[in-house]
Amino acid sequence: MAKTIEQLVAGLAGTYEVSEVCLLLEAHLERGDTAFHVEVGAALHRRYGSGWAGAEHASLYDHVLWDVISTPGRVHVEHAFALKPAVSLRPGRPLHRTAAVLAEYQPLEALAWVFEAPAGHPRVPEELRACLVQELVLRGAPVAELPAARAWAAASPYWAAHPLARLPWTLDPIEGEPVMAHYSRGAVAFGIPYGLPEGERIAAAGRVAVEIGADEPGLTVALRRWARQFNGQLEAAVFEAERPVAPEELPGTLAGLPLDCMSGEGCRGPLGGVEGVDEAHGGAHAAHLAVVPTTAAAVWRQLFVAASSGAGDERVWSYGGYGRLEAWRSLAALVGAGPEERVAEVARRAGECAWYAFTMCGDWFICDDLDLGFAVLDAGRRRLAVIAATDYRGG
Repeated sequence: MAKTIEQLVAGLAGTYEVSEVCLLLEAHLERGDTAFHVEVGAALHRRYGSGWAGAEHASLYDHVLWDVISTPGRVHVEHAFALKPAVSLRPGRPLHRTAAVLAEYQPLEALAWVFEAPAGHPRVPEELRACLVQELVLRGAPVAELPAARAWAAASPYWAAHPLARLPWTLDPIEGEPVMAHYSRGAVAFGIPYGLPEGERIAAAGRVAVEIGADEPGLTVALRRWARQFNGQLEAAVFEAERPVAPEELPGTLAGLPLDCMSGEGCRGPLGGVEGVDEAHGGAHAAHLAVVPTTAAAVWRQLFVAASSGAGDERVWSYGGYGRLEAWRSLAALVGAGPEERVAEVARRAGECAWYAFTMCGDWFICDDLDLGFAVLDAGRRRLAVIAATDYRGG
């Protein structure tokens, strides 16, 4: 005689053996019957509660939820929310992760229900909706053409005051095709487009004297978690040059800046000579400095990945929506725009700037893929903004 769902779930007490339940879940999933998953999930919750001691039981609940939430179709979206996705899909920030998974696996029309559910719906938090909008934008979905999403945004006081509301519902050309994390059952994969980009290194000739400029705390917004994980560290500052800096003068100017990242102690090997640098002005280790031209788009791409899925540990990720916001805030600081400046204005300013990437093979950078170094000259080529970051320092 076949066991009931209640009997199956009750039999899990005191054991980590869940294969029988998993086989049944797979069989029903092949038929598109996620209603069975909802019944199993509800029985798990009734029997063991939301804080059961057995880790295997918690994983089984996430298995159930994953199968439902990643099966395309409106009915499966509704079933997923019956399983409380906002408090599952560990690890990380559950609401943000759920929004990312929905955006990756569900067609746009199936997600209309998320926005149509009445305000205050116990299973559909406003924060999840806010994150979902931006997760869809980042994946190129025409969410602006979804009437339910537009109607929700127009009527929601929560959205009106939300920081993500300042971001447009279409991608700016600078954003291109953002590198997004890919989610699967029990795992996540993400790219790491860090390090010095390809390009011809600038042959140095001379340097320009600079002074410390105005403080720009927004420079490190997209990278702030790096200093909290794996002994990573950050350095950022703005300088004012006494005259416009020519491209060939930038390597020498950077090498002479009073920044820890320009230290050359403990070099792992020269990156090639940088000539014309006055060693008396901090350029003693300029032979280990490499500077290449880059673009605002390339810098935004690295800042976005660093914010959305950087610092290694998913529990501190910003995920797509907030990662996008933080990338634009750091880009705004780089070009001298205010933290609340519109994306279009930041992009306009970015087009007037000169963009460079650099690395110094010394005791600060690790000379690996987990390094970032950006230098940005404004339209007048006198304001020089610098960001340097490492995500791992050993230990």
